[in-house]
Amino acid sequence: MLFKMILDGASDDERHIARGFLKHIVAGFSAGLAFGALMCGVLFIAMHKLDLHVPMIFIAAMMVQFGPIGGLIGAGIHVTRIADRSKPDDEDDDEPKGGTRAPVTPKAGTLRPVRLRPKAFPAPSRA
Repeated sequence: MLFKMILDGASDDERHIARGFLKHIVAGFSAGLAFGALMCGVLFIAMHKLDLHVPMIFIAAMMVQFGPIGGLIGAGIHVTRIADRSKPDDEDDDEPKGGTRAPVTPKAGTLRPVRLRPKAFPAPSRA
């Protein structure tokens, strides 16, 4: 019902974006449920020698908690795909301009002399 309301509220040029958004949410939710089931199975296989008396509602809750996270990841993937990060070539007017192309030369008094460490000799001193 919510998905139908979203699609009905979108205009014709926004409909493909809304449809892709909803597809990514559903795909992410289902992938999250599958990942939760896999993690639940791995958890019970790893602890197969323990005498666990876990109610089925806790097992279902363990699997279901991955669903909304997967849905958010799916929505984020869709948003990054539709976001245009490239800069158009005709909008270069906003960049700062001016300045000079001359090379930067330091003043005469700003350079400090470099002090070298004394070299160590491998032979012991004759003192």
